[in-house]
Order: sequence, then C-alpha cells, then structure tokens
Amino acid sequence: MRAMGLWLALWAAPALAAGDDLAEMNAVSRAWDRYAELVNANKPESADLLAASSFTHFTFLRDAALYASADQLRRLPSDDRIKAYLLRATQDEAALKKMDGVALARLFASKGWISVRSDEEDGPVSLTHVTISGDHAVSELGPPTESNFQFGPDFVREKDGWKYRLESSALAASAAFDQSATNAGVTSTQMTEFVLGRMLEAEPPRLAVLDRAPVDDAAARIRLNEQWPDYDSVFRFRVEALWRKAEAEDGLAQLALGSMMLDENPQYVQRDPKQALEWLERASNNGNTRAAMYTAGLLMQDPSQFGDALYRRVLPHLQRAANASNGMAMVELSHFYAEGLAGLPQDCRQAVDWQARAEEAGVEHARNEQVWTLATCPVPGQRDPARALELARFMIERKDKLSSGELDTVAAAFAANGKFEQAVAYQTEAVAKAPEEYTDRKALAATLKRMKGRLSDYRKGRDYVLDYSMYEQAKAESR
Repeated sequence: MRAMGLWLALWAAPALAAGDDLAEMNAVSRAWDRYAELVNANKPESADLLAASSFTHFTFLRDAALYASADQLRRLPSDDRIKAYLLRATQDEAALKKMDGVALARLFASKGWISVRSDEEDGPVSLTHVTISGDHAVSELGPPTESNFQFGPDFVREKDGWKYRLESSALAASAAFDQSATNAGVTSTQMTEFVLGRMLEAEPPRLAVLDRAPVDDAAARIRLNEQWPDYDSVFRFRVEALWRKAEAEDGLAQLALGSMMLDENPQYVQRDPKQALEWLERASNNGNTRAAMYTAGLLMQDPSQFGDALYRRVLPHLQRAANASNGMAMVELSHFYAEGLAGLPQDCRQAVDWQARAEEAGVEHARNEQVWTLATCPVPGQRDPARALELARFMIERKDKLSSGELDTVAAAFAANGKFEQAVAYQTEAVAKAPEEYTDRKALAATLKRMKGRLSDYRKGRDYVLDYSMYEQAKAESR
C-alpha cells in the first residue's frame, strides 16, 4: 500500500532609485571600512562614525556600571556585560559620572576594548552587501548560505551621513563569546574573567567583586529597568531588509518571510498562511528548492481541493524539489507518474525510478513504494512481479517491524507471483494490525474495506492490480 506522504509530513520602505540605492550602499560600506580602520588602530575619533543611538547605549552601560545589581548584569548580553565590568574595573564613581556617551565611546576605542573582527590576511571584515530601507541599512558579512543570510551590523542615516549602530552587534558578539566558552569547556564566569584579564592586561578580576555595584541606589536600578535597551531592534531591522529583498525577488528572503508567517507565534511579522504560501511559491519560482517543497506541501494540504488544476500548479514545485534531491518530493512525484497526474504520462517505470532515488536519499518507506508499484501497476506491460518480490525480501526479513500498510504491500507482491498462501497470511496480519495504526475512523474504514477486498481475492487465487486513485480516495475521505 502506498503512503500518503508530502502534505501530511509537513513593511518595506519606499525604494530608492537604482542609482541612488547603489550610491547609498557604497556610502554605508565606506563608513564601515573607515570605522574599522580607525577603531582597530585604537583611534578615539572612530566614535565620530557611531550613531547617536550608540552614545545613548554607552550612557546606559555607564549607568549599569554605576548602579546595576548582579541580577541586572546577568540580564545583559555577554558583550555588554563585559563592557560594564571593564568600567567597574577601571573607573571610579566620580570619573564615571562625568563621562557622557561620546566620552565613553572614545575611551573604549582608545583602550582597544572595541574593535572590528579581522581576517588574518585580509584585514577587517568588509561588508559584502547592504540593504537600504528608508534611513536604516542592514549589512551582510558574507554571501548567503543555503538557508541563511549572514547579517552584520546595522546603520542609520544621520545629517552628516551613515553611522554605525554599535549596539546592533551586541547579540552576535555575545553569541560568539558564549560559543567560545562552550567550545573551551569552561563556564561563562571563567571565560569572562579570562577575557577581562586579557583586555586589562592584568590579573583577571574576580566577578564576585565586580558584581557589587559601586553605588547602592534602588531608584537608579529602577531607572535602569525602564531604560533597558531594545536589543531585539536588530531583528526588526533585518525583517525590514527581508521585505526589501523579497520584493526584489530574492528567493531566500521570500522563503524566510513565508516561513515566519507560518509560525504559530511569529515575533516580527503577522501570521498569515495565505500570504506565506504566496511568498513561498514566488521563492520556488525563483529557484529556491527548499521553498519548492514547502509550497508543494502547503498546496496539497487540503485533500478537498485535489484536482487537475491543483496538480498542475503543484507539479513544477515537486519537480524542482525532487531534482534537488529532496526524498519526499521524489516519492510524491512518483505518485504523480503512477497515476498520470498534471499532464504526466501514467508511467510505473518512471515512478519506480523516483522511488528508488528516494530510498537512496534516505526515505525509509520508499522501498515499500517500489514494491507496491511493481506489484500492482495497472499499466499493461509495466508490472514486474519478480522484481517486486526480490525487493520485498528485505521487508520480509523484518516482518515483525512492518506496519499494516507494509504487510499489505508484501502480500500484493506474493500474490503477483502466484504465491497466494503467503499473500493470505500477510494480508490477514495487515487487516488485524490496521486498527492499531489509524486514529481517523473514516480513513480506517476505507482502508479496511480495500484490504479485505484484496484478502478475499487472494483466497480465490486472484492477484491485485491497482484499481483506485490515492488522491481521489483522500478527497472522498475528506468530505
């Protein structure tokens, strides 16, 4: 018996003119390169290339260094927590209170406490792409992978040009820090003390000491909670960038948006399955093979809509995913060939070829699919009972682990080869086991009716040739 697989398994700102857009992208890249050059040389004037929001962020970190409790410090991302510790370790209360955000940015740059990651040979990492969305820009630090954009720092357009939002890198830097601690097999506290020691070029300070606030001020701690940075803003800016990319027919961005809109509790977009499907289908049409599989699955999710128009819409997505070695797409495409759907010829040989490839791709039930097709193919001259039984031997050796559908398949292979005693034995077990595996009474009733019909035929010495459409049956059961 074949398995029902695929569908069961599964605010953009106004665009600039093209020339202006490229000019702005280049301006962002130049601002970043200049900032990287200056900050990596410990030049305090690198602060001139920071956004006003970064100075506000430094002011918050100053206040955290002065007043934050140990629990508040632990709420900070690792990168910002280390910045607060550096201030506690090096500045007294009076000095801290005198410094504003600009002074702090200059201090951190001059001390080498902030920098831009550099490759050993090529120097500071450059931006590979910039997406402009109004007065915001989101950068990328490398070409997209198969599944993700390598988003980097954010920028904002101010009166005197594009400025780097230093705080936009806090979460990424913190994630890298936390991963380093994990890789080294040390605790976060141990790694923090080690990093502080290197940055201060001194004996590592004990965090038990630095956790104590210089100033015990309950009202100031409350203000800290009220002024807590919106670290998630980096993700909202990235979603804006995804919208821009998606509208420009970037398949990966379309896949990302569609996937987020399918989430039960999306954070940065509204849940909208209908629009999600539109984005995923556009992504597939733009060549994204992961989107192709999602699209096919969503389109085939409602059996009540099955019909030729739907099959023809699904087919190119199935073919795209199957050609990209998606095993489940291969199985579903084999069903389209087996039944001659969407204008494809009814061709059991093609179906078996795709099922064999699906098995090679790791789809466990693909062996069952091959045996069933070879044993029950309704196309004259395309049945191959001997090959069906040969492939079924692997299943027969594992009889105790077979599902009712797999037992049904083996029975059909025996019957196709005139071995009706074995066919009856396997089919009897299939009928007995089916109620254990179906929760839908309607589907169970239809399945048992077909299984018992085959059992009756086997007892009369008649083999079985496929006499129904899996898709039409699913449609009927959905009513």
